[in-house]
Amino acid sequence: MHSWERYYHAFGDLADPDDARRSITRRGVVGDHLVVLHSAVRACAGYSRHDAPSILLDGSSVARETEHGRAITAQLTRRHGTLEEAIDAAGFALGTAGLSKGIRRQARAACEDYFYSRLDLTPSHELGGPGETVDSLEPMPEPMYRALEHVVDLVVDGEYEELRASSGNRLTVEDLRRRVEDDCPESLVLPPREVYRVEAITKSDDPDLPGWAYFLDLWTETGPARLHIEGELEESGERFTATLNDILP
Repeated sequence: MHSWERYYHAFGDLADPDDARRSITRRGVVGDHLVVLHSAVRACAGYSRHDAPSILLDGSSVARETEHGRAITAQLTRRHGTLEEAIDAAGFALGTAGLSKGIRRQARAACEDYFYSRLDLTPSHELGGPGETVDSLEPMPEPMYRALEHVVDLVVDGEYEELRASSGNRLTVEDLRRRVEDDCPESLVLPPREVYRVEAITKSDDPDLPGWAYFLDLWTETGPARLHIEGELEESGERFTATLNDILP
């Protein structure tokens, strides 16, 4: 895994001294778990996935036996009608994943600080909607766009064997199919070209491991889908190759 730039939350001190690898961070690392579901809160005014609290969980979210998979599976069973419900669902998910009460309290405090204090939203704030489109962001370079469009095309067409291969065989066909067809079933389409913006990519901060991370919403005929894809882009000459790390809500 590349070392991507981290944005540490004010609650970065560990709540549980026995869990030395945990900290609540500002989103910046592919593989980190956004504590509150991205699809639930992306329409909130001022929301940014780069700033929202996240935490490192083991494994991919599509594999139910992993720490990350247990969390997402549990989170999807809960109501997300209001911001308070979404934060409650986040705590329930971390508990199901087996995280300590101290870490769960820390995560909740970070979420309440971000959404209630920083964004000035209320617990009763109703969730839903596609999120804001920022027209001023520049388009993604064409070679990156082509590499990501290929991955999106595989998801839209249900080409799970090829998606498994693009994950380096880390994700299974069964897990991928369940996430797309059962967990969050929607009629997916190829997004318009303007969706592929530079905001979707993040450059590695490790000079010994050059590359890019991507975080891209999938699409329906009416706008962003519940699911998004995450992974890495590696440059070879004038071409890029996209690796799929996860498909998440």
